[in-house]
Amino acid sequence: MTVRIRRPYTGASFIHPLDPEPRTAVLARGFEETKLVHIFPQGWNERAARFAPTSIAGPIEQLRRAARLGLRLEHAVVVFTYEGGAGLTPSDREWLWESFEVPVFEQYLGPHNELLATECDAHCGLHVVTGCEDLDLEHDACACGNAAPRLSRGARIEELAALLA
Repeated sequence: MTVRIRRPYTGASFIHPLDPEPRTAVLARGFEETKLVHIFPQGWNERAARFAPTSIAGPIEQLRRAARLGLRLEHAVVVFTYEGGAGLTPSDREWLWESFEVPVFEQYLGPHNELLATECDAHCGLHVVTGCEDLDLEHDACACGNAAPRLSRGARIEELAALLA
């Protein structure tokens, strides 16, 4: 008789765009908790504040709520956008930058929070990790050096010009 012991599925792995991964509060359900990543499915609350994250991640609505509370961070904000949904707009990115004063990264997730594409430090689109074959992809080299195809999020030069205007 063979007995197989399986760990119960607790959710998708959250992959932070920064290395090493900072202490991160994920404001969404469906992710696996680790030593440095704690999950707060109800959003920012007293428990999240006690965790004292230096980075947060979640859907734009949850990040807006956390920003209105005056939360200060040291590392990054990671915005989850979902398959079939709208991407992060330049005005949302600017507002998050002004609110938290840390870099903003977008991650494109599937229905079970699987990472499909992620934004790099060059902010020239989202590098495809898996899937996305049916979407409009850019195949030219990225400034970061990653050769993976990218989901376009508009021309970065247009976004920068809008910020200067």
